[in-house]
Amino acid sequence: MPKTETPQKKQSWRFTSLKNLRPAPRRFLHYPAPMAIGSFVYGEQLLVGQFAFAGQLVKAPDTSIWNVRPPSHSYLDALQGFDWLNDLAAIGDGTARKRAQRWLLEWIEAFGHSTTIGWQPDLAARRLVNWCFHAQFLLKGLDKKPTTRVFKSLGRHVNFLSNNWKATPQGLGKFEVLSGMVYAGLALEGCEYALHPGLKGLSAECQGWIGPAGEIPSRNPEELSGVFTRLTWITALLAESGQPENPDISAALARIAPGLRALRLGDGTLARFHGGGHGREGQLDQALADAQIRNGAAKHSFMGYERLSAGRVVLVLDAAPPPKTSHAHTSALGFEMSAGLMPFLASSGPGTGLEEPWASACAQCAAHNTLTIEGAGAEGAEISVERAHDLESTWLSASTRGFVERFGVIHERRLLVASDGGRLSGEDRLFPADPDKAAAHPADVLSRPRRGHSFMLHFHLHPDVVAKAGESSIALALPNGEIWRFRQEGGLSSLEPSVCLDPSHIGPRATKQIIVTGRSLDYVGAIRWSFTKV
Repeated sequence: MPKTETPQKKQSWRFTSLKNLRPAPRRFLHYPAPMAIGSFVYGEQLLVGQFAFAGQLVKAPDTSIWNVRPPSHSYLDALQGFDWLNDLAAIGDGTARKRAQRWLLEWIEAFGHSTTIGWQPDLAARRLVNWCFHAQFLLKGLDKKPTTRVFKSLGRHVNFLSNNWKATPQGLGKFEVLSGMVYAGLALEGCEYALHPGLKGLSAECQGWIGPAGEIPSRNPEELSGVFTRLTWITALLAESGQPENPDISAALARIAPGLRALRLGDGTLARFHGGGHGREGQLDQALADAQIRNGAAKHSFMGYERLSAGRVVLVLDAAPPPKTSHAHTSALGFEMSAGLMPFLASSGPGTGLEEPWASACAQCAAHNTLTIEGAGAEGAEISVERAHDLESTWLSASTRGFVERFGVIHERRLLVASDGGRLSGEDRLFPADPDKAAAHPADVLSRPRRGHSFMLHFHLHPDVVAKAGESSIALALPNGEIWRFRQEGGLSSLEPSVCLDPSHIGPRATKQIIVTGRSLDYVGAIRWSFTKV
């Protein structure tokens, strides 16, 4: 039996005793169509012992996947969730099948009767659904005895989910658990008892947790995409099983789709905010296509984000207080931007895959494309937004009072995108929250400054953008050959090191950031800046 040294998480979930355990299913009533997208390349890496999960790589050739020591909790969760099964199925040959079968049976031996590692409801549900997706791939050619072991483990999963779905916290994890119950109820003989509570629970979450405009409390775009994707899976499963459509799920999909389109950049990836990444490549495209919602044009404002687009430029700005979650970032008035299919300006990313200290560092204001005062970001406060549009440009003005308590100033950011998408102009202003503190005349500010603070504008470049500083501007070369120039007035600009973290890449990626430094006098400060296509 493989032995795995792993970090453990605290848990207090209910497990059914052997006496009360429902009989294990004996066969599949229906083989669900695989909905997740696997990668042939990732599958080949698994076969040669290159185990890349959650932005971390462990090389262990000729070693069972369960003998790998996970470097983080996120890595462990990726192993236990069995999403990698999609990659082996993408290869689909006999070698990949035998490897998948061996690792499946090793998991059952090592963890199938555990009450700790891998037995959180969301992980158990993810694992169950992946096994259902690839049941034919896994069971083909398998002898009767190991097949029985697989069905017994499936039965334990369904019992576990049925016992714990009510106690699962709201969020993507709960949608995964309820979806797992629906899959089991429709696919496995003897597990029909899980279908009704699963569908009823999904209806309740669609009505209660997903807002009237399709928003979710975490404001995490990737989490919303995950919820949307699983609802499309359930809709497809109901249709292929001959079950009636669930009106609450259909209504939730219709509300969410336009918002997700608003949160996508020009390359199709999601803007990364509040612990969310870009999402798995191709997954959202497939989900939007499966949903078949034709009237879902992208919104300008959604879930506290503002979208500006003109020509080939797309920009998504955080224009709401941070959510009350453990993954919230200090990103008020921060934005991400693309030019055509090229990512241009990006935050440092979610950071959660690599855990500490990266998770805390990426949550800081300086890791986003926004303003800091004395190194601090804006605290949670309401943000006011105004928009306008004419034939020449699209304009947005947003201001936050997040600096008032500590520094006594309001931060206003004005953005203007030319209609041809060839120029983004911006101005960041600081002015006193208390009008009585405003200087009577600019000359007084310069001759007798009463209060001043150092502030910085951060513009983190995507790692694929090459920057070169000149005398009066910074040249920015995109991978497609486009050249842009950054210019500013009112501060001192410099190119500094930065990092970009994304679970789809191994480790932090080195990049650059443009920093513009200024100083306020008498609570007043301003910097104008622009990115212009040459």
